Amino acid sequence: MKNLRKIIVLFAIIFLTGVVVTVMTVNSSLNKVDTPTKASEIQKDTTYLLKAEKKIETV
Repeated sequence: MKNLRKIIVLFAIIFLTGVVVTVMTVNSSLNKVDTPTKASEIQKDTTYLLKAEKKIETV
């Protein structure tokens, strides 16, 4: 019975460690703030294309 308890405790520790590592990984990936830079780049590209389109219309 003591060996069974040791095995159960070992698996519980491994399981809890995996859960903690997963939660920390997900939280760190959700806390990244990359969207504003991408949005500004898209806005710059759109502005450039609109200006180019106006130049083509005037010619």
